[in-house]
Amino acid sequence: MHTAFYTKQFKAGNSQAIRIPAKLAYPPETELTLTCIGEKIIIEPTAETLDGFVDFLCAAGKRHDGQRVVLDVPARKWK
Repeated sequence: MHTAFYTKQFKAGNSQAIRIPAKLAYPPETELTLTCIGEKIIIEPTAETLDGFVDFLCAAGKRHDGQRVVLDVPARKWK
């Protein structure tokens, strides 16, 4: 999603706070991690999700020429 929302910060006790629009809000009780990169603050759920997994698999599939990978596995000695 690349939609921009604008807001202003305000004081909440001794902390700075912002209002997150409902369209962007996380479910209640979601633990969040804040990461600062330069002047950017990135807010994301602490728990890992599978949201990007399909994209990862698609990208991984494009790393070879489409031919099946043959693994060199030694023959198993059956008893």
